[in-house]
Amino acid sequence: MARHLTVLRVAVAYRWSLPVLACVAGTLAGFSVAPWGAPPLLWLTLVPLWEAVSRRSIAQGLVSAAGWGGAALLASHVWLLWLHPLDWVGIPGALSLPLTLLLWLLVGSGGALAVGLWWWLASFYPLPRFPGPLTMALLWGCGEVLLARGPLFWLGLSTVAVIHDRPLAGLGALAGPGGLAAVQVLLGWWLWRCCKASSCQRRGWLAGGAVVVVALHGLGFAALADTQGPAMPMGVLQPAIPTRQKFTWSAMAALERRLTLAMNRTARQGAPWLLLPEGAMALDQSPPTVDGVGLVAGGFRRQQGGLRNSLLVYPPGTRDPATALDKHRLVLLGEWLPWSGLFANTGLSAVGSLQPGPKERLLAGKHLPWRAGVAICYEISQAHALAAATHAGAQLLLAVANLDPYPRLLHGQFLALARQRAIETGRWLVVASNTGPTALINSRGEITAQLEPMVVASTVWSVPLRTEPTLYSRVGDWPLLISGLLLALNGRPRNHHQATGVRGGDGEWSQGDSNS
Repeated sequence: MARHLTVLRVAVAYRWSLPVLACVAGTLAGFSVAPWGAPPLLWLTLVPLWEAVSRRSIAQGLVSAAGWGGAALLASHVWLLWLHPLDWVGIPGALSLPLTLLLWLLVGSGGALAVGLWWWLASFYPLPRFPGPLTMALLWGCGEVLLARGPLFWLGLSTVAVIHDRPLAGLGALAGPGGLAAVQVLLGWWLWRCCKASSCQRRGWLAGGAVVVVALHGLGFAALADTQGPAMPMGVLQPAIPTRQKFTWSAMAALERRLTLAMNRTARQGAPWLLLPEGAMALDQSPPTVDGVGLVAGGFRRQQGGLRNSLLVYPPGTRDPATALDKHRLVLLGEWLPWSGLFANTGLSAVGSLQPGPKERLLAGKHLPWRAGVAICYEISQAHALAAATHAGAQLLLAVANLDPYPRLLHGQFLALARQRAIETGRWLVVASNTGPTALINSRGEITAQLEPMVVASTVWSVPLRTEPTLYSRVGDWPLLISGLLLALNGRPRNHHQATGVRGGDGEWSQGDSNS
């Protein structure tokens, strides 16, 4: 760690290299979210960002911060390029690659804009002393919470810890993904202060921060929920039918054969329910029946004059759904168009434009012996919705998706989000996807079983049901949002001259303040 800090300290000393260094660091941060990194790497990539935030010039500060944000989003969302070719949704071949690239670049531009706004907010808060960076870290966490409620698939910094550092990820059970993101941003500030401190004070900064890091890990480890509780057997089918062929006659016939085999296997192993991924059942398609086995299947239905993407519940022996939970967070462009009322009421998906369902993500009813919090597709990024479902009585979580034709990179990101949701709610989570990932995740965020991706497979897993809520399930994101708002209002100086610390003409902190 000390060697890496020395390299960063030398690098940030050259002003001309800061924008380049920030872009490289942002790319590494995006790959950490991808997920190919670990929390210490993420903290190090935040050092150039904090250096950019400390400088008020447009060339050194704003350009570097925006470059960091844009590079991070481009790296973490590079899987968008796998959308090409778009001929399967009716886009001409000549337009497919330009549209795909444009979508990817727009995502990167959004990241640059968001971090650039964060850089502007930093002008109101002094960074050398603690209240300023604490406010900025909480504002970052609040921003991630708000972005996760928007129309795009938001990953966030909270997904980095769960893969290689579950004790730190356990903080999500207390403060949610926004709080966990704020902690990691603040740890990046700590390393930046170590870089800025004089050689005689750097050792003290490193030692003090290390104590805090150990304490945070201990707190997160203690918050990880245990895995005790009554278990329920549940079957899962991974049909592995390519999206580009899903609604052809041969694909629908293949699904029925695979579904029948999976239901028979589920019945032999004594499981009363079989889970199918998002969009497995076509509109008005009736499933086969097997005695003693009910279906919880992704499919489509008409409701109140609109078409819905739903999770349909077929009780044992029935061919019509008895209840359903409709997808609320639709895929922008794929399932709905913001200008559909002006032009055509169709999306780019094979099923056309869809209507959103209610916000509540709790699946329950007299036909089900359990209550589940449900995430359909990238609703898995909405921690607040699954926490609310858990608070309302969900005993387990179900995540269904169709991630074809996306690469394994997106599969890893989806699993990271699912593992973090399991930790935050203290619930076991079953993931069912068309081509993968299909996995069982315990309440501590560990993958206890997983099917081989891209192959037809079915299995039966024993899923414990839990009722004890976590702190985050009880209170949600409100403590983070309120504390961030209060600090932002109370910590803002009346003018820049009242800020603690004086910046020089180049926007850097004076040596006296940087060592304070």
